[in-house]
Amino acid sequence: MDGMLGAKVASTTMGIAVATSCLLGAFINFVVLAPIMIQAGDIVARVGPSGAVVPISRGEIVNQWSLWWAVTMMVVGSLVGLFAKPEIFRGIFRRAAPRAATGPDVLAGIELPLMVSWIGVPVLMVAGAGLSHAFFGVPWLLAFISFPLIFVLTIICTNSMALTSWTPTGALSKITQFSIGAIDRANPASNLIPAGMTGEIAANAANLLSDIKPGYMLGAKPRQQAIGHVIGIIAGSLAATPLFFLLLLPADAEGNRSAATLVSDQFAMPAALQWKGVADLIANGVSRLPPSAVISMVFAAVAALVFEILRVRSKGRFPISAVSVGLGVVLPPESVFAMWLGALFFWLMGRRKPAPGSRSHDLWVDGMEPICAGLISGAALVGIGNAIVNVLLV
Repeated sequence: MDGMLGAKVASTTMGIAVATSCLLGAFINFVVLAPIMIQAGDIVARVGPSGAVVPISRGEIVNQWSLWWAVTMMVVGSLVGLFAKPEIFRGIFRRAAPRAATGPDVLAGIELPLMVSWIGVPVLMVAGAGLSHAFFGVPWLLAFISFPLIFVLTIICTNSMALTSWTPTGALSKITQFSIGAIDRANPASNLIPAGMTGEIAANAANLLSDIKPGYMLGAKPRQQAIGHVIGIIAGSLAATPLFFLLLLPADAEGNRSAATLVSDQFAMPAALQWKGVADLIANGVSRLPPSAVISMVFAAVAALVFEILRVRSKGRFPISAVSVGLGVVLPPESVFAMWLGALFFWLMGRRKPAPGSRSHDLWVDGMEPICAGLISGAALVGIGNAIVNVLLV
C-alpha cells in the first residue's frame, strides 16, 4: 500500500472539485450500486483457474461489473471535453507564411534540424510497425494505417498544449483505439498498441513543447532539450522494464509469469483498466455483459454528456467532472478518500486568503505544488523500494 501514497498525495494538486467528483464516483459505486448488484447476482464469488474460490473484493467488483459504467463515464467525458474546445482544431493544417530570406537563419544552430524528422519519422514508423507485429501480432497494414491518424492526433495534442496547457492524450488515444478496432475486432492488440503509441507520441511531443520556455530559462537550447528527451526515453526504458517484470509480473515457483494479478490495490492502473474495458467492448460488444451493466453504461453516457455540457456552459464552474467520477470507481476507495482529504486541506487553507508575501501564503498557496511533489517523490521511491524488497525476499 505504500506505493499508493504517491497517487494519494498527487490529488492535492487536482483541486477540490475533481477530488470531490472522484469521491462521488467511489460512493455511488461501492456504497450504492455494488451492494445492489451483489444481491442481484451480477457480482459473485467465482472459482479461479486453480479451483480456489475468489471472494468478492474491490477488484472483483470493478472487473465484473463497475468497470463498464466507469469506462463509459471517462470515455464520453474526455471526448466531449476534447471536442468542446474547437480552438484546438483551428489552423492545424494552415500553411505557415514563408520565412523572409534576409540572411542566414539565426535559429539553425539551436533548433533540431528538420532533416532529422524527414529521416527519423519514416525509419521509426517501420520500426514501430515491425515491433508491433513481432511482439503483439498487429498486422503490418493496420500498423501503417494507424500512423497518419497518430500524426494528426499528435498535432492536435501539441496544439492543445500550446493553447490550453492541456494534453488530452486519453481522449485522443480512444479515437485511435475505436478507429482501428472498427477495422479489426478479432485481435485486441490491433487497437491497444496503436492507441498506446498515440498516447506516448502525442504526450512526448506536447511535453517537449511545454519544456521550451523553462529550457530557455535554464539555458538549454531546443536541440539540447530534444536530445535530453531521447536520453530520458532510453534511460527510462532501461530502468522501468526490469522493474515492470519484477514488481508487476513476478515469476511463480515454476518460473512462469502471468498477468492475472497485474492490477491490484497496490497498483490500481486506472488508465490500463479503461483501455482494457474499451478493448473488451470492441472485441465482444455488449452481448456478453449483464443487462444491468448495459443499462448502467447508458445512464453513465447520458450523465457524462450532461456533466460536460454543463461544465462548458458554465465555463468550468460546474463542480462535477465526468472523467473524475469514473476515475473514482476504478481507484481503491481508501486512496480516493485520501485524495479528497488532501485536496480539502489545501482548499481550506487557500480559502483563508492569506496575504501574498506572508509566510502562510508562501507555505499553503505558493508552496502547495512543491510540498506535494516532495511527498510524491519520496513516497514513490520508498514504496518501490519496499515492493522490490518484498519480491526479492519471497
